[in-house]
Amino acid sequence: MPIKFENVFHTYNSKTPMSTDALNGVTFEVENGSFVALVGKTGSGKSTTAQHINALLHPTSGLVIVNDFQNSSDKKENRRNSKKIPELRKHVGLVFQFPEYQLFEQTVERDVAFAPMNFGMKEKEALEAAHEALKSVGLDESFYQRSPFELSGGEKRRVAIAGILAFKPETLIVDEPTAGLDPAGAKLIMSLFEEIHKQGTTIFLITHDMSLVHEYCDKVLVMDGGKIAKCGTPNDIFSEDIEKYSLETPLLYRVANDLVKKGMNLDVPFINSVDDLATQILKERGK
Repeated sequence: MPIKFENVFHTYNSKTPMSTDALNGVTFEVENGSFVALVGKTGSGKSTTAQHINALLHPTSGLVIVNDFQNSSDKKENRRNSKKIPELRKHVGLVFQFPEYQLFEQTVERDVAFAPMNFGMKEKEALEAAHEALKSVGLDESFYQRSPFELSGGEKRRVAIAGILAFKPETLIVDEPTAGLDPAGAKLIMSLFEEIHKQGTTIFLITHDMSLVHEYCDKVLVMDGGKIAKCGTPNDIFSEDIEKYSLETPLLYRVANDLVKKGMNLDVPFINSVDDLATQILKERGK
């Protein structure tokens, strides 16, 4: 499902004294199967951009194309497309920051089955989809009848993510998925998204954590002032001065480059984890 933004502007509270320009000519294209980071300081337009992908928001001007769905500023066209929006949202899942706050059903399996049933699945099929999604996030049948409110924070988050995965979206937008988690919980969640991506799902990761971008993403969109300021691979982006966008170069990237400056022959673009760095150092020292 290719995604394309064509000169998209968005103004909140248009034509009022509270008018705020959130997007100012956003243009980019993302290929199927990408793992894209959407980064920038608070207020740069990341979440506003994401909410245009599944038509939670409409452009003030410009056009968003998601497969054959067009999200535009034309109100008549949007009314004609309104019947297609549920289908669009079956293909584009959005995991909000702290998604566990949206849990509400009495049991875990009912909570995860809610979205598939809402999209027209029969109860039996929805429960089967819920069980499959729960297993994919590492929660076995012992969790099915438990109350979601009795789970740990990390387990609640996995339940909430399973609720999105249950309808098998082709594109997944995740907003600060590791917020509030300890390092082990963050690693578990990101490993889950990595596995989902390997299965062909396009993922948009909204984050302030550049180490996650470095380790998992293949494309980075840097937003500043409602515009795309930079676009490229993580190594393209980190090789430049990104502090002006209130972003911090990942420690692993800095360490690898410092070792290169000291004479070590390392292939920095292929170092995306501590294990990658260790492997290359051992290979270099073994020569």
